[in-house]
Amino acid sequence: MNGGVNMNIDGISSQMIGTPAAKGNSEMGKQEFLQLLVAQMKNQDPINPMDGSQMASQLAQFNSVEQLINVNDGLADLKESQQIMSMGLTNSLAAALTGKQVKALSNQIQLPESGTADFEFKLAASAEEVDVIIRSESGSEVYRTTMKSVMAGEHEFSWDGKNNAGKDMEKGVYSVEVVPKNGDSTGQALTFITGVAQRVQFSADGVYLMLDDVSVAIGNIEEVGSVEGD
Repeated sequence: MNGGVNMNIDGISSQMIGTPAAKGNSEMGKQEFLQLLVAQMKNQDPINPMDGSQMASQLAQFNSVEQLINVNDGLADLKESQQIMSMGLTNSLAAALTGKQVKALSNQIQLPESGTADFEFKLAASAEEVDVIIRSESGSEVYRTTMKSVMAGEHEFSWDGKNNAGKDMEKGVYSVEVVPKNGDSTGQALTFITGVAQRVQFSADGVYLMLDDVSVAIGNIEEVGSVEGD
């Protein structure tokens, strides 16, 4: 018969929730575990104390908790090191791409002062019709055309810079949307631009290459080649 307190870890843990070490943290650390073990020893029934096997079991649990915490800390440090290394490699790669001919996934196109705005689009499946829609930076539609019986695969498109009324549009950046249609169903297409990477932008959102005035995330680069004449 136990005449004393004889508290176990589960009972003591409920009393220690309000301690500074446990506040704001739902996971038990090795310091909290050790405190619970000491508290259990202090509050055990002196007439019926914890036997050696129970003590060994508690110490083994503490050792396991400590090892798991150390493993988690090591994994966190490794992840941080990998992220720093990856960032450094990305920055070095971006710098090496300047001056190179780059093909990138983008829905933005650059209309020069004179000439055309060229891009490519890729269809996963053939389409009865394909709408090509070009919009200004404000989102207003300036040009639309429909292509008939377009096969699956990559296609080139050249916009002469004129709007639907035949008026020349100003130089600048425009957005393009390619919509494949089969009957009443519509699909999606990928659009690509090609140009010389002129400079690199480093921002909180990531690393970007500038193709003329079009900003392209480095992760959207599809192909890299030499500029003609190099």
